[in-house]
Order: sequence, then structure tokens, then C-alpha cells
Amino acid sequence: MSDNAKLALITDDSRLMQQLRQNVTFLNFTIGEQIAKPREAYMELSPAEPRVVLLAEPLEAIDLTAVVQQLKKVNESAPILYLSRSGDFAQIRELYRAGIADVLRIPDELDQLEASVQKAQRLVRAYRGGPAGRASRASGGRIYALYSASGGSGTTTAALHLSQMLAMKPGARVLLVDLNMQYGGLQHYLDIQAERDLGDLKSVLQELTYSQLSNVLYKLDPSGVQVLLSPAHPQEAETFGGSDMELLFSACRQHFDYIVLDLPKPLDEVSIAALGNADRVLYLLAVDRPSIVRMKHALDIIDRYHLTDPEQLSIVVNRHSKKADVTLDDLAKMVSVPVIGVIPEDVKRGLQTRMNVGKPLHVEPGMKIKRMRGPLKEYAELAKRLLQEEGGEVHVDLPAAQQQLGRQAGF
Repeated sequence: MSDNAKLALITDDSRLMQQLRQNVTFLNFTIGEQIAKPREAYMELSPAEPRVVLLAEPLEAIDLTAVVQQLKKVNESAPILYLSRSGDFAQIRELYRAGIADVLRIPDELDQLEASVQKAQRLVRAYRGGPAGRASRASGGRIYALYSASGGSGTTTAALHLSQMLAMKPGARVLLVDLNMQYGGLQHYLDIQAERDLGDLKSVLQELTYSQLSNVLYKLDPSGVQVLLSPAHPQEAETFGGSDMELLFSACRQHFDYIVLDLPKPLDEVSIAALGNADRVLYLLAVDRPSIVRMKHALDIIDRYHLTDPEQLSIVVNRHSKKADVTLDDLAKMVSVPVIGVIPEDVKRGLQTRMNVGKPLHVEPGMKIKRMRGPLKEYAELAKRLLQEEGGEVHVDLPAAQQQLGRQAGF
């Protein structure tokens, strides 16, 4: 296990510290830091070396969210395993938002420590050595996450058309992922009779290959966009956590140039992981006062819990009408987040009508922007803007055998 990250043990319970030392040593993991004061843990944690952090619920009452945030600032790549005594659901939810990777109840689930640490070790390797690592993102595909706190804001429509626009780049491999885990959405928009979906990957995420991934994808012709649908059954969706998404995104970056994520309204484990891994977060906004109020509340949560870097966040105004009560100038005075795109109202109802019958407007590779009209043209301009600000086109080298597998994954 010489390639494993060292473990940092953080607890103010001396008996538990002794028990953890014994367990970790028995499991043949190497201990890095042993920290008895959780409040000061960030000052002792190594910022440069790979780490897996075991953080036990302290005996004294402290702000654990702040502790987690401080640890992530010091060593961003270190997965934090939280050892919970009380099982306080509200607290655990807040800690997931702050950045923990997994939770074990102590003492009942201490026998699961080895499996949990091994899973965290894989996250460290994916972060540090693979294209999922933020420091090496330029060598892998880019992730664009589309999110809104308001229902019916058009994230699915926008994700579908943005992915097609990105696919206009010659040779670009684009993946569209539906992360609306409970009820889905894309299969209805595309009228797909789904036989395979994300749920089929749950058991192989830790060692996910391109062949396994391509077997559950649907190809959207003529654009060539590959589509990964959300689990067909809600009970399957409940089994996915943040660490599962980390593994999925790591694999997707290796095989696709652009990954577009359609996120659900709730800020749960899945969407928080998506926000944290995205190179750009696009907030879809209808310019009306209720939607703006919801957006400001959501942005406050995103900022408070450091769910994404502020410079990676932009607004896309959707279904914009010049007759709207709130103008773009008004919006600029209300929020500091920049507007990167404005999608006009679909006056002729062309997009919406086709989406309603499961036949969205398709974009062919090489199609000229000047031939487009209305919302389609603005989606194309948005894609162009995103590519320009990132320095142009990226391309992930993919062996010929895997390219052939991709061509066989159509529907």
C-alpha cells in the first residue's frame, strides 16, 4: 500500500484516537497526523502531501462545518471521512455540503472503515494523478454544469441544445448527463425507451472502463452527442452519493472533450458533487422577481459552503423578452454574478413544440451560426463564448478501438 495517501486522524477523544491508531495500523495504512484539537486541525494538516482525513464528531460543541471548510482549503484533494456518534441527519447534510466524502456511524460501523478508506484512496488517486484532478483539468474534458433553484427554468432544454452546439466542433466528443436522479427528464424530451442508464454503472464505478460506459449511452443523431440517462427507478437513485459522482466524472473526463450536466433543483449530494467538479457553472434564470429571489438565496448557499469557485459561475438569462418588467440592467444591479448569455423567448414556439413531442431541433456538425435563428443562434453563441474563454478547443486522445465502441453506441 505504498502508493496510498497517509491518514490524518482528528479527534478530541483519547480512547477513540487509540482505537483508530490500532485499526489503521492493523489494516496496513500509514498514519500521517494525529490531531487532538479539531478546531486547530487545519494548522497541522499537510497542505502538499496526499491525505485521507478521519474526522470524528468531537466531544465539545464546535462549528464542524467551519472545520471541514478549513481542512478543504488547506488540502483540497483530501477526502474527509466523518465518524458520527449522534447520527444527526441535519448536521451530516450540512457537512456533505461543506465537502465531506463519506460518513460512518461509530462504534457500530467501524468495521466498515477499511472499505471506506480504500474508496477514499481511489478518490485521492483520481484527483492527484488522473484527469479529474483540478490541477490537471486541462489534460481532460471540460465539465459544464447547468443549474437553477427554480423549477421549469429550462435547464434540460438548455443542456440539450448547448451540448449539440459544442458538438459542432469537428471531432469533438460530447457527453450529456441527466442528473435529475428521481424522475429523469431527458428520456421524455428525446422520446427514448430507456433500457440502460446510469443505474447500470453503480456496481462498476470504481473501475469504470470506456466499454462499460459506452454500453449505457444513447447517441443523438446527427450531432453525435452521447446521452447518459438518469436511473429509471427512484430507489436506484437513492444509492448514489457524492463519491460515486466523483468517480463518474473522473471517467467521463478521460473519454469526452465536453461533458454537459443537467442538474436538479435540490442541492443534494449529487448536485453538490457536480458543482464542485464543474469547470463552469451556468445558472439558468428567468428574469422575474420570484426567480431572482430564489437565485440570490441559492447563490448565497453556494458561496457560504464553497460549492464552486466564484469565477466559474455565470448566469444565462433564459426565455428573455424585451417586454419583461425586470431589465438586464436591473439584474446587473441586483447581483454581481456576470451574465454570459441571453436566450430569447421562443416566440414561434418552434423549440417547445418539438420538445413536447420528443423531437427536439437537431444541429448538424459544421452548421453555420448565421443560418440559425432565435434561441438556437444564442445557444450557438453561448457555446462559442465558452470555448473562447477557455482558450479554444480541447481534445482528449482516444484510442481507435474506443472510438469504434463509441460509434456502436447509437440508437
